Amino acid sequence: MTTRWGIIATGRIAHKLAMAIQQSKTGKLVAVGSRSTDSAIAFASRYNDVTAYSSYNELISATDVDAIYVATPHPQHAEWTIRSVNAGKAVLCEKPMGISHAEVMAMVHAAKSNDTFLMEAFMYRLHPQIKNVLELVRSHAIGIVRHIHASFGFHAPYDPNSRLFANELAGGGIMDVGCYPLSISRLIAGQEPHRVEGTGVLSKEGIDLYATGMLYFENGITARVATAVGQQLDNTVRIFGTDGSIQVPWPWRSPQKWDFQLTRKGETEVISGEANDIYVSEVDEVARCLVEGAVESPAMSWNDSLGNAHALDKWRNAVGVKFEAETLSNRKTPIQGGILSRKTSEMRYETLSGLNKPISKLVLGCDNQPDELHAMVMFDHFFESGGNTFDTAFIYGGNRLEQVLGLWLETRKIRDEIVVIGKGAHTPHDQPKFVESQLIRSLESLRTDHVDIYFLHRDNSVVPVGEWIDVLNDQKESGRVTLFGGSNWSLERIREANAWAARHNKSGFSAVSNQFSLARMMEPVWAGCISSNTSAYREFLSESKLALFPWSSQGRGFFTERVDQIFDKSDVASNVQFGLHPSDEEIQRCWFSEDNFERRSRAYALAKKKSVEPINIALAFVLAQPFPCFPLIGPRQLSETTSCLRALEIELSHDEISELDLT
Repeated sequence: MTTRWGIIATGRIAHKLAMAIQQSKTGKLVAVGSRSTDSAIAFASRYNDVTAYSSYNELISATDVDAIYVATPHPQHAEWTIRSVNAGKAVLCEKPMGISHAEVMAMVHAAKSNDTFLMEAFMYRLHPQIKNVLELVRSHAIGIVRHIHASFGFHAPYDPNSRLFANELAGGGIMDVGCYPLSISRLIAGQEPHRVEGTGVLSKEGIDLYATGMLYFENGITARVATAVGQQLDNTVRIFGTDGSIQVPWPWRSPQKWDFQLTRKGETEVISGEANDIYVSEVDEVARCLVEGAVESPAMSWNDSLGNAHALDKWRNAVGVKFEAETLSNRKTPIQGGILSRKTSEMRYETLSGLNKPISKLVLGCDNQPDELHAMVMFDHFFESGGNTFDTAFIYGGNRLEQVLGLWLETRKIRDEIVVIGKGAHTPHDQPKFVESQLIRSLESLRTDHVDIYFLHRDNSVVPVGEWIDVLNDQKESGRVTLFGGSNWSLERIREANAWAARHNKSGFSAVSNQFSLARMMEPVWAGCISSNTSAYREFLSESKLALFPWSSQGRGFFTERVDQIFDKSDVASNVQFGLHPSDEEIQRCWFSEDNFERRSRAYALAKKKSVEPINIALAFVLAQPFPCFPLIGPRQLSETTSCLRALEIELSHDEISELDLT
């Protein structure tokens, strides 16, 4: 089988792969795409029988192209990779795959959704020299590895318009070549660094001219990495173990004749060999995977690319490098380009009296977004999947996350389609006098004149319910709030508040936002938290039809392998995680009980029967309640959002619900 290749962009690296394709026995270069007709024609003229396309989209649409090499500047990798895999093309994307973990997450998600091959072009990973080094390390030829030193840097004349130095092109040493020493350090260590420190010298454009980093791994290995575009470095990899060391000169060049030094017990030997052209090997690896039906290569797996991107983010953050393309104000469209629009009809909706727009049955919590670009990817995907309801609060991120949501709403121009849930008056500001000032500030951050649903974030039982009802009605009459309710309010106080409102011809609570899940909360997750998962509260909600917007609707990891890891004392530090995750102590304190473990066991059994995940069953249980229920979900990654959406497809019978609930 011959793989028919197309190349997006016409720069120097594109020519390297073009020549490799022609030299390989597995590939044939058939097309090139450029934003310039002249550039495409000039590129194609250097090779045989290559079609020149004057746009990237034309190339992606070509029916005689099996695989695409994305060779654009860094900030364009994500868009054209996603467009390509959406068109069913295999993709080899030049490193770094994306300018941040958020972009790489979106690229991997697209490849996985389309069951399409994707690989980051770290060509050195395919070199036999690296295979030999890894075998020596894994066999403890130098004892236990303690430290790694890796560098890749060169001196280029400073030119602010060059891709190496332009902020808008994600320039600088860390992204251009620093990704190599970072990548090999992770490869040798065999896990993700739990801490990354860094320092560097920045240009006036804010990109790194020279930078160093320290990586710390749970297995005790440390690594010092260095990179530069304004300074020549030695470009070596040194690995130090308890019984010796390995020194690899210029591994990034991946020479056809190679050698490195192995020192142990005071003796040094040179290990050498020969290799094929590394770019030809890269082309052949893609072809091998396609023949075998593989969607990723073990030489550079999707998880590897995600881990490298996350470590690069940490390094850049430590050095102080931020790219223009990472801000929402500079990203007016989704990561794959085009206009934000519904892509699927997976979502279900309900309405509440007094609100003239539907509410998606799943509500996206906005409290776990590490940065604007990550939020953009998560928010866009949720909207494309049919979600239109977002939950935020004045205290989330010190008001920062309201600002991120507001900027997203403004850039996407979809405020009228979105149900925004706001919350305020959290302890220690749980008094009526703080409601208006906090709400006004929230609206400024959200860049809107109202929230659709407003919750008092905590109750203060010392305050008479009438005072709360009065201040909330004032905000409703001002137009700042459409509907309101209470978060973490007891049943007694909810009844009392609505009874007072009815007696005084005022609007009462339309909704409550308490904890509710298949697992019963044994102790409050946070001080002042209240669950609605009691017989009395559930009966009240069923009779009154008061809407519930439950938080921790999936038991904060209780229905995942996290519980097994607690029992096994597994090391999960290498997993890429975002946001605030529950500690082992919290999970045990709040959810560990004999009844909950029985519910968990039954959820696992039912999940196996229905061929879904146990956590899907747990969320489906919440969705199946006999009162209006809109579970809040807190996905940190796109895969978690996709998992949540699957719960919408699950129909639980009355008997299954009773079985799960132990009733």
